[in-house]
Amino acid sequence: MDLDQPQTMPTSGGGGGGGDRLSALSDGVIGHILSFLPAKEAARAAVLSSRWRHTFAAVHTVSLVEPDPPVVDHYELARYSPGWGPPPDPNQPPPFTNVVSAALLARHRRAAVPPLRALHVSTVGYCRSDASLVDQWIAYAVNQADPAVGLDLDLRLHREPLSDKAYSLRRRRGASADHADQDTDDDNDDEDASRKRRRRWRSRSRSPVRYASIEDANLGLSPPYMYIPRSPSLSPPPPRLSCSPQGCDEDDDDDDDDDEDVISSDEKSTRGYDYTPAVHAVPSGLFSCAALRSLSLGHCLLAPPAAIALPSLETLLLARVSDAGSDVQRLISGCPRLADLTLEACATVTALTTVAGLRRLALRCCHALRTVAVDASPGPPRLQAFEYRGSVPDDTFLTIHGGASLTTVAYCKIDICGEEVTSSSELAKLSAFLRLFAGAKHLHLESARLGSGLDDAAAFATLPTFSALSHLELRGYLPNDDDDAIYAALTMILERAPNLETLSLVFHPEPLDGGDDAMLHITYYKEEELYDKHLLSYNRHSVLAAPTSGGGAMAPACLRRRVREINLVHYQGGAAQRTLAMYLLRSAAAIGELGCELAMGPLWIQDELARELEGWVMNKAAIVNIG
Repeated sequence: MDLDQPQTMPTSGGGGGGGDRLSALSDGVIGHILSFLPAKEAARAAVLSSRWRHTFAAVHTVSLVEPDPPVVDHYELARYSPGWGPPPDPNQPPPFTNVVSAALLARHRRAAVPPLRALHVSTVGYCRSDASLVDQWIAYAVNQADPAVGLDLDLRLHREPLSDKAYSLRRRRGASADHADQDTDDDNDDEDASRKRRRRWRSRSRSPVRYASIEDANLGLSPPYMYIPRSPSLSPPPPRLSCSPQGCDEDDDDDDDDDEDVISSDEKSTRGYDYTPAVHAVPSGLFSCAALRSLSLGHCLLAPPAAIALPSLETLLLARVSDAGSDVQRLISGCPRLADLTLEACATVTALTTVAGLRRLALRCCHALRTVAVDASPGPPRLQAFEYRGSVPDDTFLTIHGGASLTTVAYCKIDICGEEVTSSSELAKLSAFLRLFAGAKHLHLESARLGSGLDDAAAFATLPTFSALSHLELRGYLPNDDDDAIYAALTMILERAPNLETLSLVFHPEPLDGGDDAMLHITYYKEEELYDKHLLSYNRHSVLAAPTSGGGAMAPACLRRRVREINLVHYQGGAAQRTLAMYLLRSAAAIGELGCELAMGPLWIQDELARELEGWVMNKAAIVNIG
């Protein structure tokens, strides 16, 4: 090859000629491609060339998510005098509701408008003044839908954490003294040390409170209420917050109970608060849309009419709807083709009866729900996936009409949120609940402590054999002061999963801990402080002892012979986690792949942990992915 001669790059595909082949496609094909992008990204294609100027008019999916408001820089505000702040941004973006309306109108830049297949809108908050615009979005989606193609409508009008029940640990009495985090050895200080430790373990998943406007001010309560002052001179101060990078919580007094700061109903009327939630009433015409195939509504008032006609609806998600449980049940019963049902934080639903043919059921943080009846008529139940998040359910929580069993459920996820369950009676209920899903192929267990209390041999003595189980996933905290309970829990479940092939452990991240009360109540962090307070807890001088109980000298048979893949997610390198990883990797002789996602921290610590994990793998030919 003569390097002095100019070379030409080969064109993709057959035939000669170069040029922009993507622009040569028809508007329908380009619009279909852009429909897989968020609406803002798809609209930016108009600046590519004059050919792409009106390509957004050909998209059939509009997806918009309102960005979170910027976090206030307290260090920047401290430079100004009280009552003053930085000048307003001259390039302030328009209201998000106007952005959504503009995106829908942009589809009409050309005469031929394709039918709308999906409209996804997620907002940070909802104001009563937005009601007319939201009704226009829904009416537009219903009128522009094609019954032959179907419509996917996803409308979330407020963004907040799913549950206010954060994971919290109970300190075990039998924890090893070598790993216990005690402030003193004095017996009189044990209770205070335990309380401080539980507060440090409390998950802070809520987002920091941001004040976009006085009528949207979130006062840190759940659910979000509107603050309306009675007069311009009456403006109560915001609550004291103790914040960390994981979120903000109302400041707790060390010597007082949490309930002492709750505002009584008599005080509400004198402080100028209006505690009526701002929710949007869904127009009744939506419940007679024949083209609707997927419907997701969050923070809305359904108020379904007497006659509900949704013959094509297959997927339904309701999050924090404020209707009575009977209205929610009527809506579900009016969907004869419903195959996927999800309820999230529906506080008014106490009883639920599913429709025949349901294939997936997800119940998340519906804490008032007491009974769920799966309709199996005609024939056996078709339920293939089940998800549950909440407290430990009673024995009569889940029933099946006709006395059939849930042998068709292949995927089961059970998440016990809130405080760690240690009561034998509660653990016995959890064991009875797990027995319903003995035929699952993928079992997902999550709780405050890794293992979900499976180390209680008496409570789980009747746990059946999961002969079809091939993938087990456990999630929870594994603190450094944990004893050998995790090995007993793993032995309990692994001995009942003879065909297990994949084992995944997801460690809950520990909140950033300052080590004393002053740091616990710090309000904000500098950016460099976040990098300094990493989540790795590696100590190269720790002694990693083999388990003395539970695992014993011989690991379960499936771990030694069947397990092909082990995944460790958010591996922080504490003594308990390293000992558990050493036990698993040295026992899994047939392992073919190891995946590990390390927690945030310095590179040299991550390298040390990676080399340590690679050295523990029995099969040196196994694929190791650590990052």
